[in-house]
Amino acid sequence: MRNILNYLYKIKFLRRIVPSIFKIVVKIFKIKNIVAKHENFFLNLNPENPIDREIYLKREYEKEQITFFKNEIKKNNISTFIDIGAHLGFYSISLSNNLNVYSFEPIKKNFDQLKSNVLINNFDNIHIFNLALSNKKKKIKMWVSDIKRTGGFSVFNENDEELRKYNLTYSELTQSDLADSILNIKNANLAIKIDVERHEEQVLLGASKLLTENKVIIQIEIFDKRKKKIFDILKNYKYQLYNSIGKDYYFTNFI
Repeated sequence: MRNILNYLYKIKFLRRIVPSIFKIVVKIFKIKNIVAKHENFFLNLNPENPIDREIYLKREYEKEQITFFKNEIKKNNISTFIDIGAHLGFYSISLSNNLNVYSFEPIKKNFDQLKSNVLINNFDNIHIFNLALSNKKKKIKMWVSDIKRTGGFSVFNENDEELRKYNLTYSELTQSDLADSILNIKNANLAIKIDVERHEEQVLLGASKLLTENKVIIQIEIFDKRKKKIFDILKNYKYQLYNSIGKDYYFTNFI
């Protein structure tokens, strides 16, 4: 079925129809998960999730970002990759070759999916944590506007402008901690991906030692309203912006 859907999805006028057909099939047959091969590894996918569906139908996800990061990791002798907001583990697994990987995912359902993807590929270099990284160690509430969009969970903040757009939301309690409390890494070459839905400031403040005691490349998704604050924090840490792809910005303190 996947090969047929992949072929149909490439036809321009069918591009909007194919996902709808796929969702109907999933609903009729009550499909809860699909194990699909992606490049040289396997992924346990949730067909109700938009990100998982995109991977299944397109055989790719954020291809330009992944390719750029892979090249930077190879070019700069990166030894460790830190995935903050790992979701199903697509970045962690895609970039895991010859790297030590630390993956952080606070939502239990996502974490279980991440864990299953590590296990079905027999990775022993990916270390996973059911945690949200922040600037404090405490219990926190996370929310999302649609339970099926599990890649969009954000730490609850009553001043979050996104909250005003939705009447109904789903929330879940989880644990937060500081990257500096968990990762004792010094004098290493690191690559870090941060995708935390408007919680970037707190993540960076809780990782000050990690970011200043190592040579680091950061890919960080930033919404426009938060650009100045995040840019200022990274500038204070002696980082420079050197590339951007969509809403993903690339900073470094050594290139």
